[in-house]
Amino acid sequence: MKNQKITERALIVGYNGGVGQAVLSLLQHSQPGRQLRDRFETIFLLDKNPAASVDLANAKILEPMVIDSAETLARLIRTHGITQVVDFSSIDTVDCASVCDREGADFLCTSVEEWPGHGTMPTDEAIARLFPPRRPELKQRSHLIGSGANPGIVNAMVYAALEEFARRTGAQPTTEDLDLHSILITEVDTTTEIGAKYPDNVFAITWSPAHCLEELFERRSFSVRNGRSIDLGHRPIECWYQARCGDQLIEGMAVPHEETVTLARKFSNVEIAFIYRVPEAARVALGARSYRVPIEKWPTRRLHPPTTSKIEGFDRVGVLLCSRKYGELWMGFETNVSKGLELGTNATQLQVAAGVLAGWHQLGRVKGIHFVEDLDWREFLEISAEVLGSPIVVHDPDAPYLPLSERAQSRSGAQPVAIGAK
Repeated sequence: MKNQKITERALIVGYNGGVGQAVLSLLQHSQPGRQLRDRFETIFLLDKNPAASVDLANAKILEPMVIDSAETLARLIRTHGITQVVDFSSIDTVDCASVCDREGADFLCTSVEEWPGHGTMPTDEAIARLFPPRRPELKQRSHLIGSGANPGIVNAMVYAALEEFARRTGAQPTTEDLDLHSILITEVDTTTEIGAKYPDNVFAITWSPAHCLEELFERRSFSVRNGRSIDLGHRPIECWYQARCGDQLIEGMAVPHEETVTLARKFSNVEIAFIYRVPEAARVALGARSYRVPIEKWPTRRLHPPTTSKIEGFDRVGVLLCSRKYGELWMGFETNVSKGLELGTNATQLQVAAGVLAGWHQLGRVKGIHFVEDLDWREFLEISAEVLGSPIVVHDPDAPYLPLSERAQSRSGAQPVAIGAK
């Protein structure tokens, strides 16, 4: 009703990081963001390093603090009457979802995390905590895990790509009728810093350098099939794989990622993996450093505001459906850095923020721990497209049958090359 009092209150944890700032900008300056913002009486903002001010109509910045336990989060929920918690930090996903359920709040995060200082689990082990029999049975509230770009947008994109592939071939939109052997998430990030002259060993990346390096240096790359991780026999940094990303063939690393595991619940009869080509400066740094140097000692550079706005390039991310009968179909978003800069961010963070908004719009509909595949994927992609524009589709009916094992390359560092786009 028009005069009904709004009583919902959100808490954003880690609002002053790259993703948090991109989300705040969309909440204020995009139509789906404003629709979401206006659901709340107050949006409380928490960060250990807070901003002096924010451009958000109904925001309130809390005193700086670190959430070091689930009970600390519980006290914040009770003190401020929080009904939804949105996390962009490194608080433990399972512990915090559980306490949110107990305290009467929904929970959304972009990735699975563990408490800092408690060691880092390999990706497949970390996400195993979210599946039976280890998953807590949370029945009171809604807890959406992995709603960003990948995981997030790409999970929903698989369903759209299946429908588009079926429309073009006359098959049914199923992995069986399309005779798929692989679903590959592929991403190429070409962001560069204009005029930069830092040393070759500086790891320059468009999102968290620490989290990116943790992924690239996990002890093993894996794909997923039949609900099981398949060890590829190397660390991500030790091998490149060739795959289509839009109208280009890229060489990227097979990076352990959550969407490969959660998608396998729905598509168990195909092999699923994530192939990621990092920005060129990051690739140079990976080649320049000894792998024995501890990650925390790497010099790094963040390729996004406020660190720098002198950036250019694009981030292209999507899904590649590989068929034995019908070739390959790729569907995804290409986001130019300039589009991100208009909102005070970069292309990569804007894509993540779009996925946050898309999932947040549906937070509360599904009870317990769930993933983007459990949402209305059409609505999810409609909201994402309001921010990022229309997705790109490339179909190559003549693409050969290439299982992941045959895509492995030496570490050549080759540039992306254009290939047949139809």
